[in-house]
Formats: sequence, C-alpha cells, structure tokens
Amino acid sequence: MKKNIDWDKFKLFYFVANAGSFTAAAETLNISQSAISRSIQALEYSLKVKLFERVARGLVLTKAGENLLNATEKAFEEFERAEMLMFEEEEEPQGTLKVATTMAIATVWLVPLLSNFLRKYPKIQLTIIGNDEELDLKTRQADVSIRPFVENHPELIQNQICVFNLKLYASKEYLKEYGTPQHAKDLDHHKLIVFGYDAINPYNNINWPLKLGMPPGSLRTPYLCINTSSGMRQAAEEGHGIIALAAEFPFLDKSGFIEVLPEEKKPTIPIYYVYPNHLKESKRVKVLGDYLIEIFKS
Repeated sequence: MKKNIDWDKFKLFYFVANAGSFTAAAETLNISQSAISRSIQALEYSLKVKLFERVARGLVLTKAGENLLNATEKAFEEFERAEMLMFEEEEEPQGTLKVATTMAIATVWLVPLLSNFLRKYPKIQLTIIGNDEELDLKTRQADVSIRPFVENHPELIQNQICVFNLKLYASKEYLKEYGTPQHAKDLDHHKLIVFGYDAINPYNNINWPLKLGMPPGSLRTPYLCINTSSGMRQAAEEGHGIIALAAEFPFLDKSGFIEVLPEEKKPTIPIYYVYPNHLKESKRVKVLGDYLIEIFKS
C-alpha cells in the first residue's frame, strides 16, 4: 500500500464530483475555488488521468473519474462507519449527529419536540440544519434527513415517521369580512396566501390551493406569497387571507383558526426519516429515529 496517499485531495475530488462544479464544492467546504481547482489538477497529474470534462454548466466526470468516484464513495463510507463504530463501543449513544430538514419542520415541529430526547441522550450532540434544499447525505452535509420521500436513491433507508394532512384555514375576522367559501370554486373570490414560486420549496404541489376545484392547467392568482410557514400563519392570523396548514400543526387549537371547506379532498405529505444504508448500525441514528416515530404518533 502506498504510504504517501494524499487523502485530502481525494476528499476534495469526492465533494467536487458530487457537487458538479468547483463553485458549489467551494461553498460547501468553505474554501476557495482556486484551492480546489489546484488540488484537482494535482490529483489528475499524480494519477496521470483526466477526471473531469469542463463544460459550460460545470463539470462532467470522465470514465476514469466515475471509477474513482465509486472507489472514494466506498472508502468514505468505510471511514464514516469506522468513526461511528468508535462511539458505538460505548453502551450509551454519543457523538455528533447532523440532522437536515425543511425550515418548517425544523422550527415548528422538531426543535420544540427535542427536549426529552436531549435529556435522555445528553452525550449526543445534535446539529439541526433547516434548509428547504435537499442536502446531500453522501457528502456528509448531514447524517440523517427528515423530509418527503427521496426518489431514485436505493442507497438510502427511508422510514415513514408521520403524515401531514393539509387543510385550509382562516381567521374568524377574515371570514366575517369576506364570508366563508362553501365550494372550492368560491376560492376564486377569496384571498389566498401561499408559498409561491420564487423560492425553492421542499414539497410537491405546495401551492395546491391555487388549483383546488380549478380546470386542469388553470391557476388562481395568489393574494400574498410568503416562503415560510410561520410567515403564512402570521399573515392569516392578521386576517389577510386563507392558508394551507397541516392539521398536525402544534398549538393549532389555540390559534383561533377556522377550517375552510372541510369536505373537500386535500393533499397529504408523508414525512420520512432518511439515512444512508451504511449508518444503519449507528446507535445515534437509531435512537433519534425511534424517538421521532414515537413522538409523532403521540
């Protein structure tokens, strides 16, 4: 075995290959783009192969690059497994655990529900990453993720922890002023507050109130777009319009909201606890998943 392997260069290659560009990898790793570029050039020189084709939209792996990526993915999975197992030797779960989820789940559901978990497992250091973009578990941007099902990733274990049942709500003041819609078509004449289309959203069909009861391909014009659930809730509490909210929303019964069009069929959002297959033996990963399944059931 070669003793002078520069693992840092392979690590940078791994992040660049998964990010698809020097710029994206530099942002993830918080180092300069030029430093990453020099490292990749040095790695290509030492291996005497070309790893990337430079194209207008970024980087594309060559055949040699694809082979190296497969090898580095396996190597880093083993490194990660070894790191986890060092802590797993202890009877009590411990160590760091990075949890990626949507902004809404992080702020509204997850953080308020973690008190008992943190007391029960004081040696686990949680990092909660609220981000509506899907973080890459392969590049260790996070260890686990809590979000809707991730398609086309057989290397991930995805356990459903709950289902959000979406409904329409408005304040008593709004309905007194504008009336209560009796049919989905009545929403044409109401003020709808939705997430909008100008920001990345973590859910399919997030602006469904604009389509409810409309002919295929038709959309209502929203009254107000706000890309946070807390902002939408506050706007509705102020009487600005009708919003979509999960029936499981904490403290919904204290909000004063009145459900609108309860007989209409509305979307549901299954939420999953997601982690790479090579972390399936991690105590940290397991105890958090078990805790969330139990807490969401109750």
